[in-house]
Amino acid sequence: MIKHKKEKGNIVVDALSRRHALLSTLETKIFGFETLREMYLHDAEFFEMHTACEKVSQNGYYRHNDYLFKEKRLCVPKCSIRDLLVRETHKGSLMGHFGE
Repeated sequence: MIKHKKEKGNIVVDALSRRHALLSTLETKIFGFETLREMYLHDAEFFEMHTACEKVSQNGYYRHNDYLFKEKRLCVPKCSIRDLLVRETHKGSLMGHFGE
């Protein structure tokens, strides 16, 4: 029998649905993750939106702890960390896409 549990009663939650949990997990697991904050300033894809979202959100983009998000997704500038995340997501064990 399946019973609905309200958020407070449901102790087992999906970490990806929690921005603070995602950020703290990535910061402790990926060396240099905190450098993403600085990379936004030099990234052609995210520079303008990162600057525009300093005080208010725009078009679904917003900043949290100086990281840029699009809705619930973290925006990762072009760098080795982005390459690693894409590789792990599609070929590794992080998401289970299995190369698709």
